[in-house]
Amino acid sequence: MTIQIAIRLHEEELAALDREVAEGRAASRADAVRRSIAYLERAQRYRGEEETLLRLARNADVVYPDLEVVYDLPHPKLD
Repeated sequence: MTIQIAIRLHEEELAALDREVAEGRAASRADAVRRSIAYLERAQRYRGEEETLLRLARNADVVYPDLEVVYDLPHPKLD
């Protein structure tokens, strides 16, 4: 099921969608928005998985022993 929504975009945001279409990475503006949402969902999953792995590591439940050196490295924000 799909639900139609109305949004307001700044000219620069609309131009970014149009570039995705013009450069062939999206079939339409709607497709570009759907792809952007998929990117957001992947970023959310990544953050959740990262939190789980760090929690396991800090509790000494070593899941990936070779990665112990990255536990306390700064992580860039995805935004």
